[in-house]
Amino acid sequence: MEKNSQRMLDLINKRFSDILSEGFKLFLRYYKTLILPLAIFQILVITFNIFLLTDLKVYLDSLGISFLDILDKLGENTPLTGGDWNLFSLFFLLNFALIFLQNLIGAIIITIAMCSVSNYLYNKQMQIDISFFSSFKSAFNKKIFIVILILGIFLPLGSFLLMFPSIIIFAFFIFVVFTYNIEGAGKPLSEARNIAKGAFWKISGVFIFNFIFIFVASSIYNTVLNLFLNTDSAIFSLNYNLWLSTRNYPMLILYQILINLIEIILAPLFICLLTSLFVTLKARKDLGLKYQRTRDPIHTRLIEELPRIYCPYCGVLIPSVKKFCPRCGENLSFMLNKEGEE
Repeated sequence: MEKNSQRMLDLINKRFSDILSEGFKLFLRYYKTLILPLAIFQILVITFNIFLLTDLKVYLDSLGISFLDILDKLGENTPLTGGDWNLFSLFFLLNFALIFLQNLIGAIIITIAMCSVSNYLYNKQMQIDISFFSSFKSAFNKKIFIVILILGIFLPLGSFLLMFPSIIIFAFFIFVVFTYNIEGAGKPLSEARNIAKGAFWKISGVFIFNFIFIFVASSIYNTVLNLFLNTDSAIFSLNYNLWLSTRNYPMLILYQILINLIEIILAPLFICLLTSLFVTLKARKDLGLKYQRTRDPIHTRLIEELPRIYCPYCGVLIPSVKKFCPRCGENLSFMLNKEGEE
């Protein structure tokens, strides 16, 4: 029990830099396990975008205008005709629809991807032995539809209408990818909100750090790629437009995989960083401690004063001693007898 208490103490005292460091360790330790399923989900995003939205992209190209053309037209002294305004309105409407549908497809599939590995990473971080296959299979239950609704639909809808609602949804409910599949979490949304309470900047920091890291890596990769393939050349653009017009889906998919290769390779990074943060914040919440910005460590005496009981086998917090552990199922009768003697 002392060992488990010390581990909980170490978790709640982690600084943000420690959380990021632990997230990278998770990323490296379980990369071989995570890369295949998460890469497949990333490729699914590309595939669905191409099969569902290529016709819309071709129609937009057939309009024969661009944002620069519209700006040039507006800058001219000649008044715009009714046909010009109709064309501009159609162009803007279809572009917004295209962006929204791309975000919607990506958000739904990436949400499912995070759910598929979140429970595995959480248990591994808590030093609980679990097989990836059983964890992956258990992720696909009826509660996953709640996660898809919140993060896969409401999040892109909020970002399309106004940016602020999407920020609130992300900061308040991002941890639902974990809580929906954790035993004992009766209300996944409330549990996710309680764990995230007071940690807005840490959650935002994890997202921003992941974005910057992948952006820098992608920029370097695309620069090197352009040196070898000259992807910005007119000939390459003509080939790409030809693939679009002829609906050459295999070449379009291969091209997008090549362009987004870094995002595919680094797909497990965000969920690993998020797992590290989630475990720390959940430990604080379970111990009844409010989030503190101070760097001063929380003393061991706080742990000793709290009337908390942990399973000696898996370390899970038990509100009251029962005959069997609610998580690992081990017999705890000896703890009942000991409590009765005291």
